[in-house]
Amino acid sequence: MKIKEYQKLIQEISDIDLEADSIAESRRILAELNERERILAELKKRINKDIQNMELDFLEKKHKINVDYAEGRSVGVISRVRGKSKVKELKKLQEKYDESLESYYAMRYILDELSLQMKKAKNPLNNYIKGRLGGL
Repeated sequence: MKIKEYQKLIQEISDIDLEADSIAESRRILAELNERERILAELKKRINKDIQNMELDFLEKKHKINVDYAEGRSVGVISRVRGKSKVKELKKLQEKYDESLESYYAMRYILDELSLQMKKAKNPLNNYIKGRLGGL
């Protein structure tokens, strides 16, 4: 999944009204928060899988560069003509890898923070319900 898709889903998940005027509304909001927490957990699994796939892809490309240079051949004619070295290719690959992973790590951090906020938002709702039902 692309970063833009994650951002869109997070925006949809984080948009919730937490004000409750009745016990029924508090329960509805709690149920909605639980569902959104479940979705956040699923998104976190997906983002971790995307990170793993990116890491695997990086390692495969790095291995290919190392093998190509170990066998005495470059990636192509253009690479030989331009005088690209193994170090330059590996550095370029590493920079691209770091740049792409940075946004996924940031997204994972946002998911963690949003999950914590949702857990904290449950306390006032539970306290409201307990307060209203306190006489039972």
